[in-house]
Amino acid sequence: MSEIAGTPQRQRPTSCAEAWLNGQYATIWLSEDVEAVRVHVGGGVAPAARDFLATGSGTLGRWFVVGDVILTRTAYTDSRTLPTGVSKVDWCVLKAGSIVNVGRGHPMFGHGGGGEQVELVSGPAPEPETADGGWSDNEGRA
Repeated sequence: MSEIAGTPQRQRPTSCAEAWLNGQYATIWLSEDVEAVRVHVGGGVAPAARDFLATGSGTLGRWFVVGDVILTRTAYTDSRTLPTGVSKVDWCVLKAGSIVNVGRGHPMFGHGGGGEQVELVSGPAPEPETADGGWSDNEGRA
């Protein structure tokens, strides 16, 4: 996992045990803000696919992806536990003082899994960040 500054806590329940690689995740209290990506899915896709996503499909949902990686949008999505039909991507900050479950995503929805993810358990609302430009499937070498 990425270095996420925080204090380990007693493991908190998750809204979807099958979303975690090998069912394993840890719970921590964030001692510092954490930058994260919030991926939205098309209307009706998430609730129809899994009930637990119904409350997590909005801008201030509970599921976020983290990790310092540079991938195309398709490669990034494939490494996470996300349904198809990504409709929007937002960058945000998970605030210090939040309690989160952290771990790697289990393969679901036809994706490979393995990417780092965070489930917000409790705490302050995530703070949206402004990002310039879009995120595409263009790739190459510098």
